[in-house]
Amino acid sequence: MKLKLFSFLFLLIGIAGFSQEYIFGKVKSEFGNEIADAIVINVRTDEKVLSDRDGNFMIASKPTDELRIVKSGFERFQVKITSENFTQPLNVALTKVPYLIPEVEIAFQPTGNIRKDSKTLDPPKKVVALNSSMDTYMKSPSTEVQPRLKTPSAFAGPNFSAGQVNVIGLVSAAVGLLTKATSKPITQANYAETQQFYNRIKLEVDLSFYTQQGWDEEEIDRFLIYADKSFSLAKKYRDSFPIDRIAADMRMAYIGYIKTRKVKS
Repeated sequence: MKLKLFSFLFLLIGIAGFSQEYIFGKVKSEFGNEIADAIVINVRTDEKVLSDRDGNFMIASKPTDELRIVKSGFERFQVKITSENFTQPLNVALTKVPYLIPEVEIAFQPTGNIRKDSKTLDPPKKVVALNSSMDTYMKSPSTEVQPRLKTPSAFAGPNFSAGQVNVIGLVSAAVGLLTKATSKPITQANYAETQQFYNRIKLEVDLSFYTQQGWDEEEIDRFLIYADKSFSLAKKYRDSFPIDRIAADMRMAYIGYIKTRKVKS
């Protein structure tokens, strides 16, 4: 009887220990091209990861969980996890969102006479003359003497450091060394700290600038992951959480983000 009870407890411990499993997968387009920076979301746990440059991803999951894969410019993809997905990679194929090319109105109506039609493409004579004169002006050397800003010696302040020990500099250096020795070292944030940092940003930092761009929560999550990778936000600010500095770094990250990605507007 004791042996059966011991076996049952061992089985329960084994189930609890291996209940946290991971899904490995790859995100591709309908034409087989790997898709990087696709957001993979576990709907049950709200965990979010990004696919790497080869489209690969790994996310914690359990059977019957639902995964949602989102990428700008592609249709949203959802899949329910089964036991088979833990034994072989999950292949995700995203379909490109169709878009219509706006109609182009051709104002120029050719007559069929090449000599006459080619003249309509020439710039106006005034524009040609202005461009020519501007080109000549820019290439000619400047004849004006450029002024130099210099403070007269009679008005220059006294040099207190001449021939003396820079006491202020020594004190500043000593304070810097003491601060560096006593300050807490900056360490890399783990997964739980990073997720908590993202949630705190969404609660305490003013995100109206981004919502006014038409961004939904998924686009903001994508941007937070990008900003954190670019400026190490969680590593630097998860403990002190200076809102002004976080907002400033997010604005800097926004400049690079809109250049490399097609976001909603």
